[in-house]
Amino acid sequence: MTTAPTPAHEPTTQERLAWMRKNSKRLIIALILILIAAAAVAFSFSLFSSSSASPGNMVSTGSIRINSDKEGVAIFTAADLLPGEAATGDVTVSNVGESEGKFTLTASNLVDAPPTPGLSNQLTAVITEGATEVYSGSLGGIGTISLGSWAPDESHKYTFTVTFAAAAGNDYQDAQTTLDLTWTAGQG
Repeated sequence: MTTAPTPAHEPTTQERLAWMRKNSKRLIIALILILIAAAAVAFSFSLFSSSSASPGNMVSTGSIRINSDKEGVAIFTAADLLPGEAATGDVTVSNVGESEGKFTLTASNLVDAPPTPGLSNQLTAVITEGATEVYSGSLGGIGTISLGSWAPDESHKYTFTVTFAAAAGNDYQDAQTTLDLTWTAGQG
C-alpha cells in the first residue's frame, strides 16, 4: 500500500513575515544586485543604440572672379614717346566673386622690336595704388607682384607710369616694346 503524500504545509502570514525578517539582508542584497544588473544591461544596450540627428548639413564652394575695366584692352599706349617723357594709364580691378582671394599682377611676353638695343632697358615703370607705390623699376623687371587678399566686391585702382630714359640715344628711334599684364586671383 502506498500512501499519498501529505500536502505541504502552507505557511501562514506570520511565518512568512518571520522568514522575511530573518532573511531581510539577503533579500535586500538580492534586490540591489537585480537593480544593478538591470541598470548595467540597459546602459550597455544604450551604448550601441544611441542616435542624434543633425539634419540639413551642406558643403558648397565659393568663387573668386576678376573684373577689370580694361578687359582685353591695353592699360596704356605711348606712341611717339621722346626721351624724358612719360605715359600713364590706369585700370580698376575688382573681386566680383563670393570668396576672399589673393591677387597678383604678372608681366609676361615682353617683346622689344628691334630686339637690340632693347627699348625695355630704357623704360622705367612705376605702379601705384592711390598714394601707395606697388612697383618701381625697369619695365622688364615687373615679374609677379603680390597685391594682397581682397574680400568679395573689393576693388583697387592702379596707375601705371612708364618713363623713357632722358639719356637714351638715337639708337631707339622707331623702337617698340610690348608687354602683357595678367591679373590672377587664387585661394585666400
